[in-house]
Amino acid sequence: MSGFSYRDAIESDAAALAAFARGSWVATFGHLPYPSDDLRTYLNEKFGEAIQRAEIKDSNSRYRLALRKGAIVGYCMMGALEMPVDDAHGLELHRLYVDESVKGQGVADALMADCIAWARGRGANALYLSVWENNVRAQRFYRRFGFAEHGEWKFMVGNTADRDLIWRLAL
Repeated sequence: MSGFSYRDAIESDAAALAAFARGSWVATFGHLPYPSDDLRTYLNEKFGEAIQRAEIKDSNSRYRLALRKGAIVGYCMMGALEMPVDDAHGLELHRLYVDESVKGQGVADALMADCIAWARGRGANALYLSVWENNVRAQRFYRRFGFAEHGEWKFMVGNTADRDLIWRLAL
């Protein structure tokens, strides 16, 4: 038995999800030299408890949680396209993060499989995601699922622009 369970997020998960999401993002990207004001702005705009609660309630998006002993150890967030992609029938995988302690144990695979199934179930013709140009580990992971590079865009962290790659999976 894997010891992991999976379920959709509910409003009462907002505080724990916000803390996990913020911590995961900082663990992944906190080493980059963002000005402190830019980092603070980004984290507050994307990972505040009220933001998480509103996104959980939004019927056009979906948060899927991976839990171990009731604690969040991974999550993905899916929804409408926000990247500059011209595709009326595409959806976006906005975030997929897994705690370092469970990497390599199938959690990310299970979350990704769920994302793909959700997008197909909503009638999407493609699933898009954005990945930082230097996040080679994530790129290998996405490639395993059939995603391919589709373009690029400027991912904003406060007023700092990062070059992110847009990847696409045809459904």
